[in-house]
Parts: sequence; C-alpha cells; structure tokens
Amino acid sequence: MKIRLLQPEDLQGLQLLIQSYKSSQNLRDIKINYLQNSPVETQDISANSQPDRTDPQSFIYVAVLEQEVIGFGVLAIEDINKHKIAEKFQGKIKGKIWGRIVHLYCYPKYQRRGVGIQIYRTIATQARSLNLEYLYTEADITTRAFFKSRGFVIKKEWRVQLETETPIKDSQARATHIKDIKDTQTQDIQTKYLMEKYLGKSRQFVVAAFYHFTPLPDYQELRPKLQKLGDRHQLKGTILLAPEGINSTIAGSRQGINALLKYLRSDARFQGLEAKESVCEVLPFQKMLVRLKKEIVTLGVPGIDPNQQVGIYVEPKDWNQLIADPNVVVIDTRNSYEVEFGTFTGAIDPNLQSFREFPDYVAKNLQPQPQQKVAMFCTGGIRCEKASAYLLSQGFTEVYHLKGGILKYLEETPPEESLWEGECFVFDDRITY
Repeated sequence: MKIRLLQPEDLQGLQLLIQSYKSSQNLRDIKINYLQNSPVETQDISANSQPDRTDPQSFIYVAVLEQEVIGFGVLAIEDINKHKIAEKFQGKIKGKIWGRIVHLYCYPKYQRRGVGIQIYRTIATQARSLNLEYLYTEADITTRAFFKSRGFVIKKEWRVQLETETPIKDSQARATHIKDIKDTQTQDIQTKYLMEKYLGKSRQFVVAAFYHFTPLPDYQELRPKLQKLGDRHQLKGTILLAPEGINSTIAGSRQGINALLKYLRSDARFQGLEAKESVCEVLPFQKMLVRLKKEIVTLGVPGIDPNQQVGIYVEPKDWNQLIADPNVVVIDTRNSYEVEFGTFTGAIDPNLQSFREFPDYVAKNLQPQPQQKVAMFCTGGIRCEKASAYLLSQGFTEVYHLKGGILKYLEETPPEESLWEGECFVFDDRITY
C-alpha cells in the first residue's frame, strides 16, 4: 500500500470511494463538521490538490493498494481570519494560518487495518514541513478516540441536531438539515469536538514488545508481582503468562521499561529475553493488564511446546539467501489482513483468519517430504516459532523460521537488499515502513 498526493489516474477510484463515503453514515460527518464550504466532490478535490500553490490550499492524499484507491485524507491550509467558521472557534485557534484535517476515510473493509493511521501520518508530516505548529480537526464521538490516541486534545465541544427523513433501505438515516442546538429535546443529537495537536517536540514513550518460551510452572505466582511492578512505574499494556512462557507489549517511560526488563532478566529463565522497542508520542494502551493463559500464542493443539522442540532460527542477514532457494517453501503465518499490507517476495499466504487455522491449513495443503525445506515468518517471531514446533510434530524435518520476525529483518536489512514488499502491520497503531 502506498500513500501519495492525488494523481490524475486516481480520480476514478477516488470518485468511487467518495460515493461510498457519502452513502454511508459518514454523510453525517461531512455535513456537521461545518464543512459545507468544503464539498466532497471529485472535481473540487482535484482542483485543489496542487501542493505548489501559495494561497490557501488543500493537500489530498490517497491510499492505493494494487492500483485501487482504498482511502483518502485532506489537509486544508487556511487563513483563520478569512475562514467562515473563525467566529465559531474564536480564541481556540492558535496562529494566523491553521491546518486542519477535513476528511479522513477508507473503505469499511480496510478499516482498523492501519490505512487511516498511515494517511494521518502523511498529513502530519506535510503539516510539519509547512512549519505549522498546530494541527486541528473536527471529530465526533467515534473519531475522537482515533485522534486522541495520536496526541490531539479537545479545545471546544458543542452539540448539533440532525433532522432526518425516513430511513433508507439499509436502515441508515439520510441527513437533510443541520443546526446548532442549545437543548437536548431531540433524540438525534451528536456531540462534536474541535481537537488540537501540537506538532512540536513532545514527550516520547517507549513501546517494548517481547516474548520468551520457557517453562513457567509458577506462572500464576508471577502475575501479582508483575502487576505491582507495572502499576508502580505507570506502565500500560498487556503481559500474557502461560506454562509455556511470556508474551507482552508494554509502553511507558524509559525508566519504567528498563525496570520491568531488569526484573524479568534477573530470573534465570528470562535471561535470554529480547525486546523490540519503538517510540511514540501517546501511550497506545490505557491499562496495565497481566493475564493468565493456556498458551501465550494460541494454536489450539495440545502438546505443542517450543520448549521441547523448535525449528532452526534464521538470522535476518541469512534470510534472503534461504528464501531465494526455489526448493524452499516460504509461508507467511500471519492473518490475511496483515498480509495485505506486505509480505516477502514469493511467500505463500495461507489466508488465515486466526493462528488457530494454521494446523488445518497444513493438513490440507502440506505433506512431509524428504529434504523438503519449509521457511516461515511472522511479525515478531512468536507465531512462526510455534508453527515450526507444530510442523516438526507432524513429521517435517527441515523447518526454518525468521528470528525476530519481520520487524527485526526490516531493522537490520538495508532497503536496497530487502526482499520485503509493502509495510508491516502491528497491533498498536504502529506501521513499519
């Protein structure tokens, strides 16, 4: 998937996307965002998408996947003193020129898959390049959470009333008139928010992802200790504990993350624990949870224990040579929606909806053969490691898996040598490019 400024060849696809946008309940968002002066029409968007204009302008970005426009976002740069809604937000907007996100949408089937996140990041990068100190948007109760998780704060709150006609066949009401209200004597009311994002330097949090297969007969006893440690250092995220080991993604201060890792590694069973780290401006999690599970990654097959047997670890530097061998079967063990964002050249997509489906895929599509090499990979290494243990239990003998997963490979492999195509989806709003 690529994010780019609107091109002439994107217009037809954008028109189809806008039709979806306008025919869905998002029609309400279009109308009640005080954007009546910014109509969502293809001709208007294309006419205002040139980035070299010196007057107030719009930057229209599209998300393109296999030549299909699947999402779009609009950054409007305007003189606040000339804007029609300046009076509405008087005293709330900082500076004379303001940047605002006026549209951000993708097809429903691609929602919650990182499309909006990537479009937003591109918009924020453009805003910074224009030396804007703040970025604004008008959100509703559903989109508020998205922008809040990206560092936006609420500057103004108001309510609007939608008068509707008879619901159309798909049970969605067609908005026909909008007005500000001062009372709540109507059932069709929406709360709107003016939200602001500071684009300068802000506090950064560390996100640490790690897992470790090791026998933990006392895993239940570890729970209160880790919960107490996490709460003390104000860490947020989830730690999974099971008899087979630990699996976690945790965020917090540098000091807090260091304290957690130091505590774990003081236990001989976790001395080899490796954590992959990234940084973010806003904590991606709201709570600190330590959960007890039967498995730290659910395969659903009893007796599969990577502590007993596991495939051959392949370092990122050796991965290209392995998968370039035409006699090696390369399998992506992630879910299908993750694979859509990117994968390795020539890899097989088992079309999994969950990791539990992997054994069924193997039974229907793979048969152990002498000297048959199978190489597997996943995001961080945990799924392909357990998948390798499963294949060995089924009679496969030459099973390999990428150590550290895709994230480690992308971190260590120069772009010009990489065999990865696309992006890497992760579950806490981070996309690795």
